[in-house]
Amino acid sequence: MTRIGSLHPELSVSWTYAILGGLATIPFTVASYWSSGESMAFSSVFVAAVATGYLAKRHGLESSPVGVRTGLVGALPVALLLAEVLGAATALGGSLPFIAAASVLTAGFLVAILGLVVGLSVLLGWAGGRLGGWLAERNSHARPPAIGN
Repeated sequence: MTRIGSLHPELSVSWTYAILGGLATIPFTVASYWSSGESMAFSSVFVAAVATGYLAKRHGLESSPVGVRTGLVGALPVALLLAEVLGAATALGGSLPFIAAASVLTAGFLVAILGLVVGLSVLLGWAGGRLGGWLAERNSHARPPAIGN
């Protein structure tokens, strides 16, 4: 018998949609970063959130939380940016106080960048999830959740 539902027994269906949708965005985000060398395009996060929001609403789930989670998973490529900044900070030369001050400033910069990028990705996911849910309602594809025995 084929099992339909979550990826893992303890993982909710909304997280399953979010993880699959978010992971699908990562190659596109990484490719945009590698091609430009200085910026990441999170448009794929929005598109994936629209798709996951649509599917979630079709299966009786709330679309906004699924979109937010898709955006959160889709923000994983920010680790590339963080690794690049950390690499530049460790290549510094000079006295110990200078290196310590640069490390503290770099850590603060990384926290700010991480917050901005993850926040933007989550916001795009939320908007995409809302749009996907709205599209599902407009197309009358919203179904009540199945009742299992």
